[in-house]
Amino acid sequence: MLTLTGVSKSYGDRVLFADATLQVNRGDRIGLVGPNGAGKSTLFGLILGEEPADEGRINRERDATIGYLPQESAPIGDETVVEIACAITPDFVSLMRRVKAWDAGHPVEAAHPEDLHDDVHERFHECNGYMVEAKAKQILAGLGLKPEQFDKPARELSGGQVMRAHLARLLVQEPDLLMLDEPTTHLDLESLLWFQQYLQGYPLERVEFQCILQ
Repeated sequence: MLTLTGVSKSYGDRVLFADATLQVNRGDRIGLVGPNGAGKSTLFGLILGEEPADEGRINRERDATIGYLPQESAPIGDETVVEIACAITPDFVSLMRRVKAWDAGHPVEAAHPEDLHDDVHERFHECNGYMVEAKAKQILAGLGLKPEQFDKPARELSGGQVMRAHLARLLVQEPDLLMLDEPTTHLDLESLLWFQQYLQGYPLERVEFQCILQ
């Protein structure tokens, strides 16, 4: 799934990694433990290709999907909490909005040029849309969000609650390689216990890779 061979990374005189080697296989569950500044997030950045290693090679399995939860959430717009959790593809939320507009009796709001020849409900069913939404709501609840918050604009919630919505999106997606950078920071005890149990059942053919603050 993922192999690092002889990887080195420095910032000036500060060496984070020197000749580091790592192999991650499907089904592995790995915790990367260390204090702040040890280079955990930098390692994730190297794996994602966001910055180059000074030396060494990083090889990823071809066509493998990667899900990444950073320490800081990306900027949010007008998305609701459940829309963030359902954003499994770039166009899925747009399709979901159109279906809901039709179902609410507002077809004009759902009208798009491409809908003139396509049945939005049929396309939504092909994407297992209702199952995706149900799964997203189940995970959001497990992570401690209340049903009355699901349809609220995410910008009205706290940063920690928005982070939970992004975590829910990754759990809905079930990528082949799931990389989580200190995912438990914003979880209370109840949601943390739920999250641990959920990860125990994460598909074994996939990989869970977590940065954990020591």
